[in-house]
Amino acid sequence: METKGMGNIDISDNAIREIALRSVFSALEIADERKQKRIRKSLEIDRSPEDNITINLKISVPFGKPLVEIGQKIMERVKMDIERMTELQVVAVNVTIEDIEEGEEQRTEEKE
Repeated sequence: METKGMGNIDISDNAIREIALRSVFSALEIADERKQKRIRKSLEIDRSPEDNITINLKISVPFGKPLVEIGQKIMERVKMDIERMTELQVVAVNVTIEDIEEGEEQRTEEKE
């Protein structure tokens, strides 16, 4: 990215990855480090020679939650945050819902 005769600004894949991860954690309201670690391992960034960004991500979702709604929320949040912070174009955020995990409601029911 060139800035009007002043030089270049390069934004590393690592910086983009961190923005995407924080966006996902926020969208899913994840504070648990184990869950964050799983998402960190699954998130991949593809960057075209024109600096267009594609994010690929695999997640687990609590049982009973609306899967499509969660996927869309992540897609919108990641795209918006990366584009706002970097001025790079995000062409796709691909979310794969890989697993359904035990939700809070199930844990409460099992304790009763």
